[in-house]
Amino acid sequence: MKKTNLFLGIALVVLAFSACEKESSNSEKDSLSEIVGTYSGEFSDDSGLKSGNSGTADVSMTENDQLQIHCYGDVMDTTFIMDAFENGDSVMVCDTGEAFEMQYGHMGNGGNHMMDMHNNQSEWQHHMSDDHEDGDMHYGGFNMTNHTFEYKFRMMDGDSLYYIVFNGSKD
Repeated sequence: MKKTNLFLGIALVVLAFSACEKESSNSEKDSLSEIVGTYSGEFSDDSGLKSGNSGTADVSMTENDQLQIHCYGDVMDTTFIMDAFENGDSVMVCDTGEAFEMQYGHMGNGGNHMMDMHNNQSEWQHHMSDDHEDGDMHYGGFNMTNHTFEYKFRMMDGDSLYYIVFNGSKD
């Protein structure tokens, strides 16, 4: 009888964890599906001055629940994959895989880790504490309230670092 109760207890715990994981996963997919689409806007230099260069960002979701962002226009044409993390009324983005390691010089844990989040911690806060070191910078995200996307592209001209900023609103 004790073995049966123990088995039932373990089964209930496993079921509870899998239900929580599925619910979180569905919530995340809903947020990601809200930001999928086309954003029309402009490129500017890193001082924030508008340069009049029109741009577009096409955002789609990959089969791995990551974002594929194709940003193009007068200034550039590039496509990149990002992990996405909810943070209040925003969805923040971060490099993934080899791009993460190249950007930050260390490995991250890769993606969301919903099962070990601390109380009252957003996905973004968890990502920052779990995957990053002090001084790691991030370059953009989505404002869910205004339906906008901003991303700061890190560029090099010889030894000089500069940024090109895309700002767009969802069509």
